[in-house]
Order: sequence, then structure tokens, then C-alpha cells
Amino acid sequence: MINKKKMRAKPRETPVLQKDLEHILDCLDLAVMVVDARFKIRYANAAAVRGAGLDAAKMIGTPCYTVSHGLDRPCAPPAGDCPVKKVWETGEPALAVHTHSQVGADDREERYVEVCAFPLADTPGNPRGAVLFARDVTGTRKIEQWTAEASENLLALNAIASCVSQSLDLDEILNSALDKVLDLMQGDTGGILLLDPESQTLSYRVYRGLSPEFVRGVAGLKVGEGIAGTAAQQGEPIYVEDISVDSRVTRSVVVAEGLRAFASVPLISKGKVLGVMNIAGHNVRHFSSADVQLLNSISNQIAVAIENARLYQELQRKEEMRRELLHLVISAQEEERRRIARGLHDEISQALTSFAVNLETIAASLPADTGTFKEKLKTQQRLVLKTLDEIHKVIWELRPTLLDDLGLVAAVEWLGETHLEPAGVKSHLETAGLERRLPTRVETELFRIIQEAMTNIVRHASAESANISLEYEEEAVTAHIEDDGIGFNVEENTRATRNGHGLGLLSMKERAELLGGALSIQSQAGQGTQIKIRIPTDWKEAFDT
Repeated sequence: MINKKKMRAKPRETPVLQKDLEHILDCLDLAVMVVDARFKIRYANAAAVRGAGLDAAKMIGTPCYTVSHGLDRPCAPPAGDCPVKKVWETGEPALAVHTHSQVGADDREERYVEVCAFPLADTPGNPRGAVLFARDVTGTRKIEQWTAEASENLLALNAIASCVSQSLDLDEILNSALDKVLDLMQGDTGGILLLDPESQTLSYRVYRGLSPEFVRGVAGLKVGEGIAGTAAQQGEPIYVEDISVDSRVTRSVVVAEGLRAFASVPLISKGKVLGVMNIAGHNVRHFSSADVQLLNSISNQIAVAIENARLYQELQRKEEMRRELLHLVISAQEEERRRIARGLHDEISQALTSFAVNLETIAASLPADTGTFKEKLKTQQRLVLKTLDEIHKVIWELRPTLLDDLGLVAAVEWLGETHLEPAGVKSHLETAGLERRLPTRVETELFRIIQEAMTNIVRHASAESANISLEYEEEAVTAHIEDDGIGFNVEENTRATRNGHGLGLLSMKERAELLGGALSIQSQAGQGTQIKIRIPTDWKEAFDT
């Protein structure tokens, strides 16, 4: 009798364990389904039922491709490859990402679901079914796309910044900037209008792909007139998919030109409208959010460049205002670097860090038998961390945090390690006197001077080694930069020209003089170069530090 009771007890354990297992699976946010060799669903947990939007009873016995995509055959591109089919073919786990289109309130939305299939086999290599784990990875995809767009935009902004910083001639800046913008927007039609502050009218200064009749026809456009005038008046960009039917168009030459897509972005610096940048096309075009963000950021760069060019012209006309005007330009440049670096750190960097942590948390929470899925998550985490490292490098280039956190010595040491050493130039840093923190402006200007000197060593000196020293005296702070390169003619290379030649050395001198200091350069062909910067400690009397 005892043996018979034990024998009858065993069958009753199976349903209990099965119910427990089903309860555990229903607690997961991860959709889990079991399908047979004919792709028919034999089991679906609560998450899978919610995702399908069907009754559980209707799902059982229905092919998985019908439930997920409404298809009458196994999944195939563009919806996504069928991982179950791969399981039958290989007997190994398979992973695929499926695309699902959903109609939202305003537009059709693409959602992405990652499906991982594992074989259920009678014997190794002979699958009789498959268990599917499905996870919505739309957020991950969006972050990846956002990161890629942010990186592309950052590269574009750096390209524009490099482009407009090559010269201080206004026409050269505008022509170069317009060519670069049109290249980035994959267009060939556009122009930059500058605002006459006295008449409050806009006229094209540079343009591409527009007829002379059109340019003459819109000359003297009043602020508030037409789309460009409205953008200048409101200080806000305007994006139009088809300008030919826009009621704000006031001049017939616009329609005659055959323009359709039109973007008008005001160029604003220090709260003042300097002009408008127009990007146009002869076909209807929807300007995406990425286009809008990129054009807005580019307009800021161009506006700063226009302001810099005008300040430089003012320097040439009024020498007595030189120091104050140059201070405004340099301050604007440093603030722009700091703004971009802070934006990257506070938004993109923190978002990626949070994403990497979430991936690790998700991987750690998965069951032990989802090793392949875990590895995929870890791969994604490594990709995120790699992208984060690249963004940190860009942030350091724009504004090294060492300069703010640890001071000038640490920042200069970092410059030598990251700029000179990779170029094959051995660097050595020495300090003398009582090392101390300097006012932010003083450290920033000294850092930029030393940075420009190191850049010149890498680009022009053909040097093998460079020595940098910082001396903290009671009355002054002195920096020495010496290299064993080929040297140069100091007089010729410190004479600025219209094409930008010599502006780097001139900028170093000006930065030192703005702090009441002086910069001297000694160099001869074949005898290397010695640069000395001496800044007195009485800057507090002349500047607000």
C-alpha cells in the first residue's frame, strides 16, 4: 500500500510545478512563447498576450507570424528574419530584430522587437519546438539613432567651427560657411542675408543656386516682410515644406524662381539679429527634427563668426578699442566651447551612462539559461561605453575639465600627453615656485597660449622634444615653451595676413597682452624655438577675475 500511494503522488506533483513555472513566467516583463515545428503557438505568458492584444485562447494554435505580423507565412525582410526557421535549420539559438509599424496620434511609428529563439530538442540537434523571448528595444534603437545623430551633428558643428575660424574676413567666412552648410544638408540652393541696422532691411551677401534676378528681386527685404523678414523679426527659425503656397510670400520673384522647400534661420549673436540664413530646394521637403537642430546650432556658429569678423574690422579701424573688442571675441569663443562641452556632458554623456547601467541591470536580472541574450546585452553595453569614451574625448578637446578641477599644471601636462606625445614629440614639464590656483581667466588664457604653441610644434616644427616650464613668482607667473625643431623667421610669421597666416602667433600675443603681460618669441632656422609668456600678478587691478 505504501508503494502504491507513492506511485499515485508523483503524477500530482507535475501540474503543481507546471503552474508554478507558468506563474513565474507570467511575472516577467519579457514576452515568452513556445512554438512547435509548424510555428504554432503552444504557450504564451502574460507579457506575450498583452503584447499581442489577443485573448490567450486565440493565440494558442495560431502561427506566431500571424499573431506578431498578421502574415500567412514565416517572417521575412523587411519585417525581419524568422529566428524559429533558423533554429530548425541549425539546431542552434537564433536572434533577430523585427520591425512593427504602429499608427500613432500624428504619424506612423516604427517599433523594434528583439526576438531570441532557443531550440527545444528531444535529442541534441533534433529540435521539436522553440521557446521565444521577445523584448521591445525601440528605446534602445532610438538612443542609438539619437547618439549617431548627435555625433554627426557634433562633427558637423566642429567642421563649421573649423571652417569659420580659418579667417576673419567676412566674405570668406560666409562663403565657406554656406558651402559647408549646403554640403551637410545635401543641397545646392541657399544664401546668407545680412541685416542693415540703419535701414532694417535684409539683402543677400552670399548665395548659391539662386538666379541674379531673384537676388535683386528680394534685395532690401524689410524686417517682418516675407518669410526671411519674419524670421529676422521674430528671432525664430521658419521651416516651410512648400513656399509656393505660403501666404507670407510677398514678392513674385520667389514663385517665379520655382522654390518649394524653404528654411529661414536667423543669425543671432548676443541677442542681436545679424542676418538670416536661407536653405531652399525646388522640391517639397519635410525638415526633420535633426535638420532643425543642426541648422539652429550651425546658425549660432555662423553668427559668432560674423560677429568675430566685424569685431576684427573694428579693431583695424579703431586701434584704441583693440583690447576691449578682442576680449569680447575671446570670451565668446570660450563661452561657446564651454556651452557645447557642458551640453554634451549634461545631456548625452549622462543619458549614455544611465543607458549602460540599465543594460547591465537588465542582463543581471535575466535567467541563467539566457546566456546568448545576456551576451548581446553586454555587447550593446560595450558599444555604449565606447561611444561614451569618444564623446568624453570631444568634451576634453573643447574644455578640459582638468583646467577647472585641478588647475593649469595638470591641464598643461595633459596637453603634452595628448598632443605632443602622439605626434612623436617627447615632452617634459617642470614647475618652480609655490604652485597655486590662478583666477579662471588667467588660467584659461595661459592654457590657450600653451595649447597654440604645442599645436605649432606638432604642425610646423618637426621637433623631437619639447620642454615646458611654469614658474610661480610673487610678482608674476611665467611660462616657457622650448622645442628642438627647425625654427622659423619670427618677423615674417608674426605678421597677420588676410588669408589667416600668422594669426595663431598674433592671438598668443594678444591673449598675453589682454592680461597685462607680454609674449616673446626667439627662433632661427635650424635652432628651434623659445617662447616666453610673463603675466604680472597685478591683473586684479585691471580685470574682474
